Amino acid sequence: MTLILLVLSPLYAFAQLDADDGAYVDDPNQIEIDSLLNVANSGVHDSIKAKCYCRIGYIADKADTVLKYSRLSLDLCDKSAYALIGQNYSNEGWALYMKEESGNAIAAYQESLRNFKMVDDKFHVAIVYVALAKCYHELNIRDSIFPYFNNALEIFTESRDTAYITYVYRAIGAVNADLGFKYNAAIYYHKAVLLDSASNNLLDMAGDLVSLANVEQDYMQSLRCAKSAVRLFDSIPSDDAYFILSKYDAYRQLAQTYITIAEESSQKVYADSCYMYVKKVGNTLLALSGYSNHLLVRMTYARYLSFVGKDKEAVDVLLDCEQYLSHSIRNDLVAKYHEVLSDAYEKSGDYKKSKEHYKKMYEYRTKYANDSTLNIIANFKTEQVLRVQEAEKKQLYADKRRMRTLVISLIGGLVLVSLLIFYIVRALDIKHKANVQLSEKNNLLNSQKAEIASQRDKISMQKDIITEQWHEVETVNNKLISSIHYAQRIQKAVIPLESDVKEIFPESFIFYRPRDIVSGDFYYCGRFGRYSVMIVADCTGHGIPGAFLSMLGISALKEYLASEADAQMPGVVLDKMRDFIKTTLVSSRAGKSVDDGMDMTICSYDFNKMELRYAIANQTAIIIRNGEAIKLKGDQMPVGKFIREKEHFQTFTTQIQKGDMIYAFSDGIQDQVGKEQRKFLQRNMIQMLMNVVDKPMEEQNHFIEQSILAWRGETPQVDDMTLVGIRV
Repeated sequence: MTLILLVLSPLYAFAQLDADDGAYVDDPNQIEIDSLLNVANSGVHDSIKAKCYCRIGYIADKADTVLKYSRLSLDLCDKSAYALIGQNYSNEGWALYMKEESGNAIAAYQESLRNFKMVDDKFHVAIVYVALAKCYHELNIRDSIFPYFNNALEIFTESRDTAYITYVYRAIGAVNADLGFKYNAAIYYHKAVLLDSASNNLLDMAGDLVSLANVEQDYMQSLRCAKSAVRLFDSIPSDDAYFILSKYDAYRQLAQTYITIAEESSQKVYADSCYMYVKKVGNTLLALSGYSNHLLVRMTYARYLSFVGKDKEAVDVLLDCEQYLSHSIRNDLVAKYHEVLSDAYEKSGDYKKSKEHYKKMYEYRTKYANDSTLNIIANFKTEQVLRVQEAEKKQLYADKRRMRTLVISLIGGLVLVSLLIFYIVRALDIKHKANVQLSEKNNLLNSQKAEIASQRDKISMQKDIITEQWHEVETVNNKLISSIHYAQRIQKAVIPLESDVKEIFPESFIFYRPRDIVSGDFYYCGRFGRYSVMIVADCTGHGIPGAFLSMLGISALKEYLASEADAQMPGVVLDKMRDFIKTTLVSSRAGKSVDDGMDMTICSYDFNKMELRYAIANQTAIIIRNGEAIKLKGDQMPVGKFIREKEHFQTFTTQIQKGDMIYAFSDGIQDQVGKEQRKFLQRNMIQMLMNVVDKPMEEQNHFIEQSILAWRGETPQVDDMTLVGIRV
């Protein structure tokens, strides 16, 4: 996975147009470099030499040149020259990043960060934060990417530096696009466009519109963005090489969008527009930026030829492009090339070659998606992988279908319960009206004793009616209770049995006590590759509303936590859960906001490495080890809509030891109200667990239950209670 490089400093804006593709431009700053070398070699003081060498490292375009002079400068720097040292390490980090040594680049950038902080240089600190985020992205360490981006945004926002705020938005958009989060990428590119427009920065605005067009899910919206970019480029006269490259890349994006819409709509007018812009680009991108962008143009042209029925010509165009594949071109682009060529062969009737290139497309797409997975499956035949993938798709479809049936059943149950409540309210209203009538008649009897005899029969009849209505209310109430008990059966069917938990965690116990018949709390466990996973969740509300939300949560977990890779990144699972909850529940009806969600703890145990990877959303989990309670870190925000929500949930890692006791729990126990109308509180709960940690699992469960009952006395239970204990 290679992120299209955003400049790490404004002075590196167009040093090399496309180093990966082999296109090279002579160093435009060579005159200044020669001048600085003359000064450094003229016998000046070491401090002056250090500054000259640092400046050369800052403006040079070749990574080896940057490394050479930055390290020469570091050797001459005074130890207290923090700003100069920080700049040298920043130069070195950039060079290592360009040489694809991101791990070493991170070490250099961390040294740069430390020195810039010594002189409180917030601007350069923010620039280094962005560079670190990109390095972590290159290493696919996702938990560290967005915190560094957010740190940079805070600094630039505080200083109201709109140019660099736009710069960070653009970088975050590029990372999200590379990770496949196109919706998030579109949000940040749109923010960048708005700031470009406000500052009248038309060139950057045009470039951001091209990026936005590339990630927009709506093809017509993508077309509007690409057209706007082209109009801006055509309205700005310039001979600058970077400008010309950006302009022709906008033409390429517009042609690509036109052919995509033509293929979707089968309308030739869009294909004609595609052809017009393909001819306009010609071979310009090959001369300016190397092979990757030129290959994209030729693939777009081949798609146009296939669309108009010239399939053999499309094959010839693509075969002419094979010469570029021997150069350093990204795996995702090579996969797209083989996909387009496979389609062209299929349309031309050569099904054997179509199948060959489809297999190659799958191979390169797998390399792009997950290099570590590729090393494991490299010895399997492509057909075997495809069969396994097809079987997994069928199983996923079956699981979704069963869950859809279950959700529909629950919704039907909710409708039935609503009707029952309506009839209960109606019956109570009838009873109230009857009582009013009876009271009026009693007053009338007191004032008109002469009519007592004639009214006696009417009063008797009214009493009979009230009795019949009361029986009707009682019948409806029984039906309501029966329906809720049936809902309880459904909820128990999807929550693991304690025996299932014991198979995965032999030394464990579940303390699970719903407040009402059904619960808004739930727990879930499973084994995914080398990870044994335990989840504790607390949904908004309790009773029937909480139960419905818990069913949605379990349904989403079965979709987003389905593999070893998912279990390895519980923070990403929480991100996907939050997107699901916000998309499914957050709405505004009749002027009322629906902000339901859930608190959740996901613990993934690797008992071979004795490692725990976890993510916590607005809950608490602890490890009790050698008589000490260790509170695990987490994010203080729920899985749902939240006014101060962060961009992503964090995945934390900690080592575990034999004999550790790990507890995860909802807030139900600590919120229980005792005899003196005081809550149990978290500190009492942790002390209770400290007292019982050495006991067997069943004794711990019994002790916790007795302690809560003793605390409550005659006070009713106020919330669902869930606590899971696991001994390593």
